[in-house]
Amino acid sequence: MTVNTDKTEKAYKIEILFQERMIRNLQHWQSIFSLLTGVGVLFIYFFKNKNIWFFGSGIALCVIGILVILTVGYAIYTGKKNVTRVIERYDSVEKKI
Repeated sequence: MTVNTDKTEKAYKIEILFQERMIRNLQHWQSIFSLLTGVGVLFIYFFKNKNIWFFGSGIALCVIGILVILTVGYAIYTGKKNVTRVIERYDSVEKKI
């Protein structure tokens, strides 16, 4: 059975580019949620003695933002590990050919 090496090589390259683009998208989302966390900190600071609803929403924004930042950070970490595995697999397939 013969394997079409051009298709395999092209598929690996497309997969690597796609996953790197998705990691960049996750990094953008992580920065957006860090901005949201910053807004929560500002709400806590400015409304700690004035308005309980803004103070509570600031705490909620901080907690939710930090949890999402950690979750997206873990997704970035595992995505980078996956990209290196795909690149290593591509190199091993390329050496066999």
